[in-house]
Amino acid sequence: MTQLAYIGDELVGAIACRLELTPMKSAARLYLMTVGVYAPYRNGAIGTRLLRHALNEGSADSFIEDAYLHVHTPNTEAIAFYKRFGFVEDGVVNNYYKRLEPPDAVVLKLNLREWKVRPPNNTQRTRRHIPSSRSNP
Repeated sequence: MTQLAYIGDELVGAIACRLELTPMKSAARLYLMTVGVYAPYRNGAIGTRLLRHALNEGSADSFIEDAYLHVHTPNTEAIAFYKRFGFVEDGVVNNYYKRLEPPDAVVLKLNLREWKVRPPNNTQRTRRHIPSSRSNP
């Protein structure tokens, strides 16, 4: 599943996920491959909406037991973001990244069978207009 976020005709965010079977093939896991929001649009609830949409979709399928992702260990802002959704740390993978220092990733996991579906647009923040840096002809 890939979901894109646009403001007008400008791509400002995206999430990409895939399903992986558990080793016993008795369930699936939702792996969040990438979640990103263009820097000028962060703190505008775009990442929250993208993540909620993915978690809502995943939790609607009873075969999917959890969601998980890797986060660069020094990225405390991202780790805190996912923890606000109920993700918990599930270990560290040493030497996960090839081009980052340190090369380690924390694994964050969320039990989707306990996830309470939330509307993607139900946010605590107020919406704000961020002017585009592009010039309009």
